[in-house]
Amino acid sequence: MIYLLLALLFSTLIMVNFKLYPRLKIDILQSIVTNYIVAFLAGWVSLKFLSPELLVTKDWFPLSIASGTMLILVFFVFASSAAKVGIAITSVSSKMSVLIPVILGFLVFNEEPGLIKILGIIMSIPAFYFIFKRNENFNLKGILLLLPILLFLGNGSNDSLMKTAEHFFLGNDNDMIQYLTSAFGISFIIGLCILIVVSIRKKKKIQIKNIGAGIVLGMLNWFSTLFFLNGLGRVDVSVFVPVFNVGIVSLGALVGLIFFREKLGKWNIFGLGLAVVSILLIALGYD
Repeated sequence: MIYLLLALLFSTLIMVNFKLYPRLKIDILQSIVTNYIVAFLAGWVSLKFLSPELLVTKDWFPLSIASGTMLILVFFVFASSAAKVGIAITSVSSKMSVLIPVILGFLVFNEEPGLIKILGIIMSIPAFYFIFKRNENFNLKGILLLLPILLFLGNGSNDSLMKTAEHFFLGNDNDMIQYLTSAFGISFIIGLCILIVVSIRKKKKIQIKNIGAGIVLGMLNWFSTLFFLNGLGRVDVSVFVPVFNVGIVSLGALVGLIFFREKLGKWNIFGLGLAVVSILLIALGYD
């Protein structure tokens, strides 16, 4: 249970981090790029400095390139959504993305839909409607409305890549850590290239506070992943996954409402409740 609580805590702190960035004037690009070299090094150390050449020769390496590309793109959207749209909506968009790999499982991996999963998927439709329903307290427009939608699609696509890698190539937790470490390294390389181009074109200087924020973010990112994997190894998946997903949405909503005074209408809150039930049903469908 301690790993579940720690995974929830560190995952929520990532969203809190991003929410604070505008107030602290942290550059998202510099922070995220630093985050990925920290996460890569943490993974590399946990693998006892496994030769990168061995990672490149793995059958799953092409998929890890795709995952690494998606990771950094989705993380940018995640950061922007948490900062501008709010922690509550960001957390539910992130976790509702489980719909995409679930549907992929039906179509590609011939998984049995099951009544509980189908009910969860059906319930997600009104959940989305009410979550984004405009009212006097909540009125997302334009790019702000697009951010949680892009997060849903991007996170779901990346989860689908992970599901594909796990189905065909990854046999145990060590394989998963190798895969994630490789993906973190790819994310860093892509981010570094973008950072160099942006820094030259916009004449932006690297600032120590952004590097410091990135180190903190990288440690949060790595430990949230590590605690999640450790939890999966010690608690039944049918218990751990639904509790974790529902916990993230619930804790994210509470933190957003209480500490950051995020304003949601009664229908938006109702939508969050439906989303929690939907996620729970989909996860329980794996039992």
